[in-house]
Amino acid sequence: MNGTLGIAFSGLAAETRRIDASASNVANARVTGALPGKGGVTEGRAPYVPVAATQGDVRTGDGQGAGVRSGVKPLSSPIVAEYDPSSSDANSQGMVGVPNVDYGAEVSQQILGSRAYSANLSVVRTTDEMTRDLLNMRT
Repeated sequence: MNGTLGIAFSGLAAETRRIDASASNVANARVTGALPGKGGVTEGRAPYVPVAATQGDVRTGDGQGAGVRSGVKPLSSPIVAEYDPSSSDANSQGMVGVPNVDYGAEVSQQILGSRAYSANLSVVRTTDEMTRDLLNMRT
C-alpha cells in the first residue's frame, strides 16, 4: 500500500502545482510591460510571462508506474501586443506587451486540478481506512 500512497501523494503535489500556475496566471493577467525589441531583448519592465503546468509519469526500474512528476513551463506564445499609449512601457507605436492569458482555459485548469486533487485525496483516505482495518483485524 505504500506504493499507492506514494502515487497519490505525487498526484496531490502535481495538482497543487497545476492550480498554483493557473492562479498565478489569473492574478497577473494584467501585468503589462515593454514589448521585446530587436533580438528579443526587452528594454524596460518585462510583462508577466504566463506558465502552464506539465506532468509526466514516473516509472520504476521494471517499468511499473510510480507516480507523476510535475513542473511548469512558459506558454508557447506568452505575450501579445496591446495598444496602450498612456503606459510608460509603450513603444513608439503605443504598444505594450500583455500576458496571453485565456480566462476560460484557466478556469478549466482550476476545475480539473480541483477534481483530480479530490480523487487523489480519496485514494489516500481509502488506503488509510484499509490499513487501519487490516491492523484492527482479529483472527
